[in-house]
Parts: sequence; structure tokens; C-alpha cells
Amino acid sequence: MANPLLLPFEIKKEKSKDGFIVRDHPSTVIETPSISNYVDLPDTSYILDLPSETINSGGLSAIQLETIIYSCQRHEQKLSDGSRAGFLIGDGAGVGKGRMAAGIIFENFIRGRKKSIWFSISTDLKYDAERDLRDIGCADKIAVHAVNKLKNSTARTVVTESTKEGVIFSTYSDLITTSSTKRLLCLEQLLKWCGPNFDGVIVFDECHFTDDINFSGSTNKGKIELAVLQLQNKLPNARIVYISTAAVSEPHSMASMVRLGLWGQDTPFKDFGQFLENVKNFGAIAGDMIAMEMRQRGSYVNRQLSFKDVTYQVVDICQLPKFMRSYNNSTKVWLHLQQSFTEAAELMDLGQKTQKIMWTFFWSAHHRFFKCLCISAKVTHAVKLASEAVKRGESVVIGLQSTGEAYTLQKIPDDGSAMPNFVSTTKMLMLSLVEKHFPASDNLQLLADARNNKRGTVGGKRKSVRKTAGTSKKKKNELTDDFSCDEIIDSSYVSAPVFDYHSDSVDSKLKDEEADDDRRIKLEKASVIRQGLLEKIEELGTLLPPNWMDQLIDELGGTENVAEISSRKGRLVQKNNGLVQYEPRSEKDVPLEFINIRERERFMNGEKKIAIVSAAASCGISLHADRRAKNQSRRIYISLELPNSAELALQQFGCTHRSNQAKAPEFIFLVPELAGERRSALIVANRLQLLGASFKNQRLDEGSTKLEETSEYDSAVVDAMNVIMGQKSPVVPVPADYNGNFFGDIRAALAEVGIIPNVVPLVKVGKFVPDILNRILGIPVDHQATLLQYFNGVRSKICNPGKTERHNCMTILDLHLHNKCTHRRNVILKVTSKNTFDSAKIYLHEIEVDSGMDWKTAEEKWLPKSRQAKEGIYFSKEGFYGKRDIIIVRSTEIVSGGAKGDLKYTVIRPSTGVQLLPQSLAEITKKYTPQISLPKLAKIEPKWLWDFHYNASKNVCIHDYWLNTKTKNHNKGPEECQEGLRSCATYKILAGSVFLLWKEIESIIRESNPQWKMQIARVLVDSSKIVGIVIPDNCESQLIAFLTK
Repeated sequence: MANPLLLPFEIKKEKSKDGFIVRDHPSTVIETPSISNYVDLPDTSYILDLPSETINSGGLSAIQLETIIYSCQRHEQKLSDGSRAGFLIGDGAGVGKGRMAAGIIFENFIRGRKKSIWFSISTDLKYDAERDLRDIGCADKIAVHAVNKLKNSTARTVVTESTKEGVIFSTYSDLITTSSTKRLLCLEQLLKWCGPNFDGVIVFDECHFTDDINFSGSTNKGKIELAVLQLQNKLPNARIVYISTAAVSEPHSMASMVRLGLWGQDTPFKDFGQFLENVKNFGAIAGDMIAMEMRQRGSYVNRQLSFKDVTYQVVDICQLPKFMRSYNNSTKVWLHLQQSFTEAAELMDLGQKTQKIMWTFFWSAHHRFFKCLCISAKVTHAVKLASEAVKRGESVVIGLQSTGEAYTLQKIPDDGSAMPNFVSTTKMLMLSLVEKHFPASDNLQLLADARNNKRGTVGGKRKSVRKTAGTSKKKKNELTDDFSCDEIIDSSYVSAPVFDYHSDSVDSKLKDEEADDDRRIKLEKASVIRQGLLEKIEELGTLLPPNWMDQLIDELGGTENVAEISSRKGRLVQKNNGLVQYEPRSEKDVPLEFINIRERERFMNGEKKIAIVSAAASCGISLHADRRAKNQSRRIYISLELPNSAELALQQFGCTHRSNQAKAPEFIFLVPELAGERRSALIVANRLQLLGASFKNQRLDEGSTKLEETSEYDSAVVDAMNVIMGQKSPVVPVPADYNGNFFGDIRAALAEVGIIPNVVPLVKVGKFVPDILNRILGIPVDHQATLLQYFNGVRSKICNPGKTERHNCMTILDLHLHNKCTHRRNVILKVTSKNTFDSAKIYLHEIEVDSGMDWKTAEEKWLPKSRQAKEGIYFSKEGFYGKRDIIIVRSTEIVSGGAKGDLKYTVIRPSTGVQLLPQSLAEITKKYTPQISLPKLAKIEPKWLWDFHYNASKNVCIHDYWLNTKTKNHNKGPEECQEGLRSCATYKILAGSVFLLWKEIESIIRESNPQWKMQIARVLVDSSKIVGIVIPDNCESQLIAFLTK
């Protein structure tokens, strides 16, 4: 779309000599539907230096040029601490974030800043960066150097000479690596290359992957996150560009984005921790409030490709008896594991902190195990859908988050010999938990003994380890979501004790020997328990499914038919003799680092019609029906595993929905009848619907196109859990077909998985819906199905239109809802902060909301331009006391197949505005007739009559006007009749940079109004968008005094 903000003066350099042609984006781009887009970006003054050939060629579209302008303009500003302000690109997939980054680099290159750094999550994306620079016509000027190809520290001068200018491309994991030749740490190498006064561009692509920063202290920060922060601190003059679709919707992932100026010196928040604490006040709209603040500063853009032609469906899949049997047996084994861990912890006399570590590992593995089972439950259905799509001539992309490779590698024989079966990821996960984290495990014992020997004591009060057991031996070259349960444990536990005995200090050799004997006996008993668990897991392993990636590839015809695009280095392949063998993914003429690129080419060329893509490899890649590619068949995206965030899901779907596509894709979400799975699908499906995608209904009643809202589902879960736990009275009956004590049985099942804290005291009750649903995965399938049935019953009850109760979350008041007329009566206050780098503005508006509609609005928005027989001005057929009514009639929609009688019309009146319920023409013509149908009506001036009714309805009720009725019920006073009156309400809206002053504003309001609930409102007034806080009248003066200081 052509962006009206990109006016000619913004690129008017040498306009008289070189004509500029700014082209539209090749696909429809929309602003994301949020309140942040009610805030306009500031005016631009930056003049681009990009050559006319780059602009005229269409290599950069209007919206991409707009982003480059705002980014470069933002980089001209400094923060209060002296560092240069940064810019965040939050656009969705397909908008062209790579070209925007390339354009920013090119613009700065032309201005003499010849060095840039580009960070991303995969080495594959280096070639995408080169392509983006090539597409805008500067590849011959700007070379891209892979940081992992630079020479070692013994030739550091040669390194510097050979890359005097250009772009250094690095992955985030490269940032902290050192090679076997002892080269400089990559961070040090980059700092040396940049020099002390570096003012070039640094692009942090997909920077939400650096969201593990522990902002409360430095001891627990991850190395990558520390390196990202250190690089920015060491290069305060660098021009930082953050690229992340998910950052604003997941505020905790913004910790590394220090150059946005949202916290730090001269802000209300001294650090990111305080900033994040303030964000929690906004609940579900937190991301919108942050985005609104950044848009006002001109430091953020957020747009998406339209999903208008995209379709999606949520497919419920029934569980096969074999799967249900293995699932239910798994729940029994996990219950036995839990009891055994509890017994061993008591036997070993573990301290509270040590038990907390143990149970953290346990429940992490528990959650991951059942998530893996859920993925495996969808494989058979996914294979069927993919095969059918290929037969129809379509191409299939199967998306998932993880590959399970870490567990597969644990099972591969050292000699590489063949195995009888594929490796079961779920089985290996259970074995890993018991082998590494059971209280009697060899790993823990060796670490404890090593600590004892170092201290020279035996049986002391506390022995600590400095390294978590089970840490992976080899670092990965790419960031990936494929993690074991070990890798998601908070690093604050790594220095915790392994054993915590409560004995007094040892003061004699006899006591030493007694303590040692006691410890040995306990270890032997715990080892017996451990051995029994390993045998049970082996027995269960015969029922557990194989790794889903290997199973998918095998059942879809093998590697000859399936392109694998993932972070895996190898895979298990079934040979002709029935045995399976591990093979590297690299090929004779294609090394591992290029294999994903080669597989993408095969899919885009049509050599392979099915691609399996992991989350780690999906970022930034193109698998859509590109008009430039040989394979232009429609893409069917089957989601085998959804991420937790709708933004991350859209980013992954973006590989099949991009600009310049011949056919729009279809997305299919497979949902087994298990807890948590439906909620994840709802989050993404509702977001797709907001962006214009069409819902293909296979689950709801015929004719319905609406899914329940995620908030409704969450409310139902919370209410149902309160009923089950006896904290609320039941609102719906238990499922009619349930045999037994429903509440008693469900409570017992929930207790077994630690939701009701009477089994494992150290496990807290899940306070959030996702946590509850994740834990419920550990109860038998039939109990889950019954529980979900009860959730749906509660949802139907609490979401009744007549119910107004909602759970504690902030909502948005839409003042122009239902096309109400709004007018700005006054701007009471306009304040500009004295901050030198960001002159934040705050406005206090007085807004009048009119339930009626004046003639100007009616004529501009609702009166048809071409007068048709059934649309336009209608007058009442008969006049009462010489008076006539006037309305405007507009056609709205066709329902139930589109028969002639099903055409509906909207009625607009002067006194009540747009009527909410449409009417049929037959209903309207009972009392009204079109102005053009009778000659005598044509003489009546519509504007005069409309204004008359509009003004009269302000003070005169319908009875007084039409019937001249003067009864006590229609006289002015307490019982004054309100029927037909045009209501006008006045609101005070505090708009602008309210996010930064939220706590102070809330304190002032609640001082006078203790029960006042903070309310965000939005309104469209005279084509201007306003969003802000609703202010009560009795604290207006206090707020003005505070803001004018």
C-alpha cells in the first residue's frame, strides 16, 4: 500500500534533476489491530541519501522506505546517558524486514559509515542478508563477511585489513565462542574491528532470542545476553536496529533493548526490572501500551501482511486406542516416579532447597514428556493430510518447535551400528531424568564426593556443586528451541547443595565412619529404587512412539520426498533390512552448513513437495508460492506444535505467507482432545481472524464462523478450577455421562500431578491457566476429556451475553463503538517534557460522545453517493401534527444463501445514530417511503429536517415531540421521560506519554477515588485518533498541577 506519510519532500534531494518513483508494496500490508495504532508517528525531517536507482527500481517499497527514514531519524537522537537512540522494527513476516535492514546499512554506507554488524540466529541467514543487499542494488559495494570464517587471533591484523569495510554477519551463539586455535573471543574481535568511535549500524535480528537476561543481578545472566549488552555499552555511538515481531507482545524479551530509552537515566524506571514491574499493571494490553509509547517517539513500527486470502482450520483429532493405552500407562509410571522421588528424597534427608531443585527438574521433564506425546499423537493425521494435499497438486509444510535430537544422540551407539527400532524421544527423556536427577544418581554422587574431597570433610552440613548435572558437552552453533529439561532450569540453582545433612560438625573418626556407613546404606536403598524405575521405563518404552521427525520422514516416503529444514545434524533412516541407522544430514557435495539452503531450493523447485521445518530454522526463510519460483502450487501449512506466542506462530507461518505469492496458503491446526492444546490453537486462530484470514469450519455448527475467545476459555478454566477445589459453588452440572464422583475423582487426579498441593508440598498451585493446563496433561485421557467438557460447559455459562462479570484484567473502552459521533470540545492541557532526547507530550482532552448523528457526519459517511431506489433518504409515510420523520437506509449484508428477501438494511436516525440491528426492506417500508418515490417528498430539504430532529432530540422526548403530550411523566424533573432523547456524555482523556507516568497518575486519581478502576479509552475525533486514560472530574486540577511542574 502506498503510505501517505512518505511524502515527496522526505526524499526531495535533487528532485529537479532525478525524479523519484516510490512504489507500493507488492502485497497488501495492514497496521496490526491494536490501540497502539491510534497514536500517529511523528513528522519526519530526515532526508534520504539513497540513490534514485535504488528507489525507482522498486527494490524498496513505500513502507520500507518509511521505516528507513524513521530509523535514521531516530539514530540522530541521543539518550540521556549519551548513547545513541535505537529503533525497533516489529513488522511481521513478509513485510521485508531484511530489506529494511539492508536499506539502513546502505544509507549509512553512502554517508561514510562503511562498517556494519548484522546478528541473527542462524548462519543460513547470511545468504539472505546478501540477497537483500543485492536486491536493493548495493551488493557490489557492500560485502558480507561471516564472522566464523575470520582467521584466528594469531593473524588479527590480517583480519582487520581484509575486512576494512562491509558487513560482519554473526549468529548470537558465535558472539561468545572461541575456536580450538584460541582465537579472540568473537565479542572482543568485533570490538577491535569496530574501533573506539564506531558509529555504524548494528542489526539485532530476531532479538527476542536474547530474552534470558536476569535483570536483578549479574551473576545469573546468560553469556549471550551479557555479550549483547556489553557490545552496546562498549559502542555507545553505534546505530542500533532491533528486529523482533514478538518483543512488544512479550515484554520480558525486551531486556537487551537498552537503546529504546524506556528505562535508565532520566526515566521513571532505573532498570529493566522496574520497567517490567510497571508493565504488569496493564495486563493483556501491556504490549499495546509499550508500542504506543514508542510510536509517539518515532522508535517503532509494526505492520503485517494482510491475511485476507488465507484460510485456516482447527481440526479436532480422535485418539487411537493404541495411543490412549500408552498415554494412560505413562501417567501411571509418572505417578510411580513421583512417589519414588519423594521416598528417595526423604531417605537421603535432602534439604528444602535441594528438593526444590529436584522437583524443578522433575516437573520440567514431566511437562516436556507429555508435550512430546501430544506431538506424536498428531503424526498419523498429519501424514494423511499431507499425502492427500500432494495428490491434489499442493505442497505441504509441516511446522514444529523442536526436533528431539538431543535425546536421539544419547541412544546412538558409539560405533554407529544399526539399531532395531527408531529412538523414542519420550522414553529417553524419562531415562535422562532418572539417570541424572534421581537422588541416588551417580552424577550427583560423584559431584558431591568431589566437593567433599575438596573441602576435606565427609558428611558435612552442605556440599555444593558449581555445575548443573547433565549440561550438554557440545555447544550448538545456532539458537534452537530443541532443549532438554536440563536446559530450562533457572541458573540460580547451579550452586545449590546436592546433599544437605542436618548433623553436627564431625569431631571424631568414629562419627566420620558412622556417618559414612549411614550414607552408604541410604545410597544403596536409593539405588535399588532407582534400578526399579529404570526397569519400569524400559517396559513402558515398548509402547511409546518413536521420534516424530524420524517417523514423519519415514511415513511420508523418506528423504527422497521430504525436505528437512532444521537444526539437526543427522537423523535415523530405516534401511531395506528393517534396521535403522544414524546418518549425517550432509551430502557428498553439500556440507552440513549448506544443507538447509539446498533443501529449500529443492522444495521451491518442486523436486520435493513436502518440507518439515523446525522453529530454529524457520526464521526468515521463504517457502511460499513465490511467482519467481518453479513450484507455485498452493502451500498447506500443518502445525504439529504451536509456540506459546501468537506473534511467534505468525512469524513461523510467514515462511509460507509472504509478498509476491501466486497463491495464499492454508493453515491447519491439529488439536487432540488434551488439555492445553486447544488454547494454543485458539490464541493463534483468533489472531489470524483479526488479520483477515477466513475460518474453514469443520467443528462448529453449519454456518458458524466464530471461535471462542482465548479470554473466555481462560475465564472458564479459572472458574472451573475454583469449583473443583471447593472455593466456589458449581455454575453448571457435571457431565451427564460421567459415572462416579466427578469432583472427587478429578480432585484426586489433580492432586497426583501436584496442582492440589497435598502430595508434593514443594509444588505450588498453578496460578496461571497455561501452567494448570500443562500439568493436567499428566492425568489419564478420559479424565482430561471429561474435564475439558466441564470447562466448555462453564465457558458457555459465564460467556452468556447477559453476564458482565469479568476477571481482573484491563479492558479498552471504545468511545466511538457502534458508530457513535464524537467531538473534541477542548484541549484542556498540553504539556511537553523537558527531556533533551525525547520531548514526550501529554494532552488532556475533553471529548463529547453523542448517541445521535449530525447531518455532516451522516452525509459524509452514510448517504449513498449514487441515489438508488432502495437506499438513501426515507421519510415517514404519515405526518403527525404536520411533522415527518427522516432516516437514511443503507444495504448491509446478505444472509442464508443470498435470496432476495434476505438482503438486510441499516437504519441511521438523527437522534440515535446507527441502529444496531439491521432490518429487512419490508419492515422499513411499513412506516417509511423513499424520498425519490413521491414527487411531493422531493421538495422537502433533507438537511433542514435532519437538523431539526437532531436539535429537538437534545431536550424533548419522543412523546412531547410527536404527540404534544404533557403529563407528569414527561415534565422536567426526577421522573423526566428519556425515551427518544439524544444522550451526550463528556469524557476527560489523558493522552500521550501516559505509560511512563502511570503509577503517579493512578496515585492521584485514587487519592480522590479509592475504588476507581483505571480505564484506557480510545476514540476517533475529526479523523484524529486519541487513546489515553479516562480521568474523573474531581481530580482534574490535581493532575494539571502535577503535570505542569
